[in-house]
Amino acid sequence: MKKNIWILILVVIVLLILLLLKQCGGGTVTSYFDIDDESWLVGGDVQSGNNNPDYIKDEGKSGGYISAKDDAVGGVWYWLAPPKFLGDISSAYGKKLEFSLKQSSINNQFDDADVILSNGEITLVYDTPNNPGIDWTDYMVLLEEKEWHYSTSYETAVTKEDFIKVLKNLKALKIRGEFVSGGDTGGLDNVVLYK
Repeated sequence: MKKNIWILILVVIVLLILLLLKQCGGGTVTSYFDIDDESWLVGGDVQSGNNNPDYIKDEGKSGGYISAKDDAVGGVWYWLAPPKFLGDISSAYGKKLEFSLKQSSINNQFDDADVILSNGEITLVYDTPNNPGIDWTDYMVLLEEKEWHYSTSYETAVTKEDFIKVLKNLKALKIRGEFVSGGDTGGLDNVVLYK
């Protein structure tokens, strides 16, 4: 009889934990690149038109990472998140996106949108306060309207309604990989999206 009571108590505790996780949005989506490129792609003037980054099995923050080489033809290239980071991620509102970047050179730096979120209708952009160094630089971006802008107007602050609308049907999450005017190589590691 005592064994049945303990099993019942354990089942109730597990159910309560699962319910709390669901209420909190329940977890994270991650790419640590310890085994492969985790289906990340690159877009823009990079990798000689190939959308696949190079997988480097060591020298990341804690294992592997992905890398890409700029074609230096005048565009800006980005890391493109795989499907597991997309879709309805509205539970991530008010939480954070973390990632680590590095670049091969810090000469001839230029500014551009560092993180881009889009639902196909509305595109939001975020500028980090600094570009990455030649060693790993960690970033934390808050997923709420403060400090985000519409891609069409940097002067117009994003509304909470539009931010949630984008997160509810996220079709693109892009992280800038190019920071130098001219040829360079960029690296990405430890991407974590809290939901």
